[in-house]
Amino acid sequence: MEKHNILSKPATPVLLLAMVISVITGCTKRWEKMNTNPNRLTDLPDEYLFTSAVRGAFNDDMGDIQVNFGGQYAHIYISNNWVREIDKYNGYGTQDYPEMIFSGVYNSSIRNTVEVLRLTDKGGRYENKWHHAQAQLIGIISFSRLTDLFGDIPYFEAGMAKYGIEKPKYDRQEDIYADMVDKLGKCVQVLQESGAQDGIYAPGVDPVYKGDPDKWVRFVNSYRLHLAMRARFADPAKYEPVITECLSLPLIETNDQNPVLETSASKSDMYNPWWWYWKSSQEGIYNLVWADKFISTLQETHDPRLSFFATKNPEGLYKGMPNGLTDEAFSSWNKKNASIPSGRFFAQDQPVYLITAAQVWLYRAEAALFNIGGTGGDPNIMYQTAIRLAMKQWNIQPDSIDQYLANEPEATLYGDQENRFRQIATQMWIASVPNAFESWCTIRRTGYPLIPQRTQPWLSKGITDGHMPTRLSYPVTTERSINGKNLEEAISRLPGGQDRIDARVWWDVRSVPGEK
Repeated sequence: MEKHNILSKPATPVLLLAMVISVITGCTKRWEKMNTNPNRLTDLPDEYLFTSAVRGAFNDDMGDIQVNFGGQYAHIYISNNWVREIDKYNGYGTQDYPEMIFSGVYNSSIRNTVEVLRLTDKGGRYENKWHHAQAQLIGIISFSRLTDLFGDIPYFEAGMAKYGIEKPKYDRQEDIYADMVDKLGKCVQVLQESGAQDGIYAPGVDPVYKGDPDKWVRFVNSYRLHLAMRARFADPAKYEPVITECLSLPLIETNDQNPVLETSASKSDMYNPWWWYWKSSQEGIYNLVWADKFISTLQETHDPRLSFFATKNPEGLYKGMPNGLTDEAFSSWNKKNASIPSGRFFAQDQPVYLITAAQVWLYRAEAALFNIGGTGGDPNIMYQTAIRLAMKQWNIQPDSIDQYLANEPEATLYGDQENRFRQIATQMWIASVPNAFESWCTIRRTGYPLIPQRTQPWLSKGITDGHMPTRLSYPVTTERSINGKNLEEAISRLPGGQDRIDARVWWDVRSVPGEK
């Protein structure tokens, strides 16, 4: 019988193709094996992602959030000339700045945090309940910032594109707040468990507290108090008990417990990001100046922080620039005559702050003033403690602090409850600087300090009839084209169903007595 040999007959085209593919595939596999670094990371450990998420939470989109929008709406700063439409209450001008903020935060700290939570959750590759709790806080910081800017945002399905959720639904801010506060309550419990000292992120990974569990408990609980205070006017029945609970647990009380991101004057990638604003102002490129409202408030109350925050203008005076000038009025106003942030305030090695002991003590003073949960205590003592800490944070001379507290009428609570609340809120507005986004949130939540409706002919009324904007409009480019259906649903829930910058977010419900 004739023996058949595959090579004894002409090969068909199909057979030849199969042979070639087989050879190429085998070579490719061998080549990949030979050229694959066995030490290469195929899945980033949670430590790397956590550190990046923390840095993002402190620094994400600082220019737009803290300066262009927060700073100008809070009447703290006047930003550069090409974002004047924001200061004129006209929205965002020709650039989709809301998209930059929206995408920037989601694609930085939130994306990294979502991945850390997945990796450290039960059954995850790096399961660790303490790491999971720390990551929860960092994610909530970024989510809370976004929802306070826009209102309803993607939350429960956010950051899940790599897992198939490319068009996340927009959740109601009320539901987002409820979940954030609930999660942080559980995080406090986890971080108080035995084993936290060895279980939390190590000093080399944790850029905030270098692995100190007690300070992390204080950080988480203080941020939970911060959220509950922000929401208390919208839903007192739900959030006043949360405030009472937070006040019964460890809080940030001293400046050495402040969560800060350390910076360096010797490494350019570790400079305080605010320093670049000062440098640009020196070079005349980016002329960030103080607003008249801020400078005048410090001057009128003889606040010793003024000389630390601001430089004198060429005439030797502390002078702020008015917010909201019309084009005609602006053309006759020389920015060089306005004070700019000082080199000490924006020093290269000045730490980056997020929430401080002074802010927490002001929350405590407010809770005592309104006797929330029967917590009691002397609101004036808490108020003055906050002022002292806020000044010591910037190394104001002790004698100057003592003199201010002893002699300045605004340094002591006086008058009826509403006036004392005005004083507390105004100090919160100041103490939040340089993070002027928080100053803007304070005005929206409390009504203080009062930002009057613009009626003068030299001030722009914008698209809000001269009223301070209360939110950012949603992005109009990428997000609208990719996730437009869910975005439109969120817009339909806004007052009047319109994406306006004077629509109030869920927690912004308080009106100052006598305010129109």
